[in-house]
Amino acid sequence: MADNDRTPEPTLLLTRPRAASERFAAACRRRWPKAEVVIAPLMEIVPTDETAPGGDYAGMIFTSSNSVAFAGPGNGVPAWCVGERTAAAAKRAGFASVMAGETAADLVTFLAQARPGGRILHPHGVHQRGDVAERLTGAGLDVQGHAVYDQRRIPAGPEFAVALRRPRVIVPLFSPRSAALFADAARPLLEPGAVDGPWIVAMSPAVRDALPSGWRQTATVSERPDADAMVAEIARRIYT
Repeated sequence: MADNDRTPEPTLLLTRPRAASERFAAACRRRWPKAEVVIAPLMEIVPTDETAPGGDYAGMIFTSSNSVAFAGPGNGVPAWCVGERTAAAAKRAGFASVMAGETAADLVTFLAQARPGGRILHPHGVHQRGDVAERLTGAGLDVQGHAVYDQRRIPAGPEFAVALRRPRVIVPLFSPRSAALFADAARPLLEPGAVDGPWIVAMSPAVRDALPSGWRQTATVSERPDADAMVAEIARRIYT
């Protein structure tokens, strides 16, 4: 078969903040050393201007590793976390971290049953889902939410448009916010649902549902909401 008849290799288009995209790119390259990866961030993580509530807390809730960086030193304070990566980040920061589930809903169930005492702080992003503090307060716990970082939109660079028009483009999306930002950036370039459009892999049904209907109908949802499951789902898209 002539070289020009070969099916082109897939391109991974990563739109998360740069540090997160580079981590995921490294995980993909470990599986596919020759993977073509384009990093084109559509948002960045920045601190908010709000002052964190004062006083002592009996524990912290971390639903994202991003919030750990803005929470200060752990000093052995208990921290209930969503996902292994977040729990590991909290441990490195000095918290007595516990993985309390793979999703915010898992964490709410865990804490509603464990019923830890004292005031608990939930540092989170400006854009969040799950109503963790409200749901746990409704369950009788003393939980206060506070936005410590923002997932700020940044303009798509020229590499985004170039990558999006390549054949066999795979776009992993990790949050409803990233799905919405991808849709806003991609719609002027490509009609949702186009036959030659990107292969979208969503981390959860909530991420898929944040897409326009054309892309939502063809998106694949990973079996679990974690990076390993996303890599596995991408492999299935490549090899089937």
